[in-house]
Amino acid sequence: MSNRNAKRLRSVACLLACVASAAHAQQLPAPATAPSAVQPMAVFALPAAPAASAPAANNALVPARSFPAPASAAQSRQAHASSVQPLPARLNLFPGQTAVHSIGGSLKRVAVGNGEIVDVTNIGRNEVVVIAKKEGNSTLHLWMEDGRQYSVPIVVGTANAHAVADTVRMLLADMDNIEVHVIADRVVVTGKDVHPALSTRLKDLKDIYPQLLDFTSADPVGMRPMVMMDVQIMEFNTTALEELGIKWDNVINGPGGAWLKDMQRNDYFRLLPGAAPFDNLQDLPSRLPGTLGYFGIATSITSQINLMMNQGKAVLLASPKLSARSGGSAKFLVGGEVPIPIPQGFGQYAIEFKEYGIKLDIAPVVNGSEEISTTLLAEVSRVDPSVSAMGVPGFLTRRSESELNVRAGDTIVISGLVDSQAAQSVDKLPLLGDIPVLGKLFRSDAFRGNKTELVMFVTPRIITPGSELNQQMIEQGESYRQQGLQQLPPRQQQFVP
Repeated sequence: MSNRNAKRLRSVACLLACVASAAHAQQLPAPATAPSAVQPMAVFALPAAPAASAPAANNALVPARSFPAPASAAQSRQAHASSVQPLPARLNLFPGQTAVHSIGGSLKRVAVGNGEIVDVTNIGRNEVVVIAKKEGNSTLHLWMEDGRQYSVPIVVGTANAHAVADTVRMLLADMDNIEVHVIADRVVVTGKDVHPALSTRLKDLKDIYPQLLDFTSADPVGMRPMVMMDVQIMEFNTTALEELGIKWDNVINGPGGAWLKDMQRNDYFRLLPGAAPFDNLQDLPSRLPGTLGYFGIATSITSQINLMMNQGKAVLLASPKLSARSGGSAKFLVGGEVPIPIPQGFGQYAIEFKEYGIKLDIAPVVNGSEEISTTLLAEVSRVDPSVSAMGVPGFLTRRSESELNVRAGDTIVISGLVDSQAAQSVDKLPLLGDIPVLGKLFRSDAFRGNKTELVMFVTPRIITPGSELNQQMIEQGESYRQQGLQQLPPRQQQFVP
């Protein structure tokens, strides 16, 4: 045998010995003191760290295996699975909305009927993303790996029902006894005994959002705010002097003249201390070199343009307190009625009664800002026996009708219908009053005579059960009640509740 053949035989024997040793090592555990001289060509990994109470019996190697996923990753997958909703039987979207849904199975293929309305993309084999593009209807088709097929209708509406519901809640936040719900693609407003103004608001909202449904019922009683009008009606019977124009002061005999001189001489405007509106005007250069300042008339007379009424005695005709509901009316009359015959033909007469005295009608309306708009009619009339026809007397009537806008607690004064018989006289300042054209500025026209004028002071207030004004009136009424009880005999007091 040659040397070359001997070397080949030794290599083969060595290889067989290695294979036998490896097979024997798989059947028997490795010695604890000395490992095998030849390790098998395999991939191994260290086992997981044993518990402290149960240490490993030996240091034998184990085959490689996958480590468990971290808890945070598992939790994130579970949270993602719970956040994704299953695909419903009908999908309602609005333009621009994106919806992610899970599929109960392995998805093979997906398609949509109209790609201009919606777009669909699959995420893996278990989820789909639906993107709404514009309004319209389409259908989503799904093919599963197991051969099943599904068809889901898709409706892309005008607006998101939840967004519309949030907007409606915000716009109706000041209304009581109402609820806003989302049912499918509809927004439903429900409520009982709601404010009458709600129907107007809902009508306007339905014009903007057609998916809005109104299931509210109005309050049959209509609990509207109460308005109390504190009115004082006064009549001024006076001998008055009304003067229009300029009236000179009568505390002195007349004007006095004098020479006035500015004693400050410099290169600046001669502004007396305190006469300049700004401090820097004191330093303005002057081109007026004169030594004498000015000439004028020194006087304590003050001229005033005025509208003055010199009146005598004022008579309080009535001081009623009228209360009315917002949108309602209230009437007040102090006086009487005069029968007036009305011919009906064939010698027949009908009797009508004409009211006279002090009459007051109000019709207030209150808004949410406690602003009051009211129509107020005030009338003072009396019988005039000097004027009659067929035995029917005439009437002297003064009437004032106004429509007011006022806040609660403010007072409005209404006057007018002056009955006047006056004599006109002219007072003028001598000399100056004779100047043509300019003389009118120094004359005053006065009207003297007996006059009567109706003046009303109206103060509206809003009354609620918990308002301070209502509590004061309750306390005042209780005080009057106690005073009345004290004036009754003791035997009668026990019958008063």
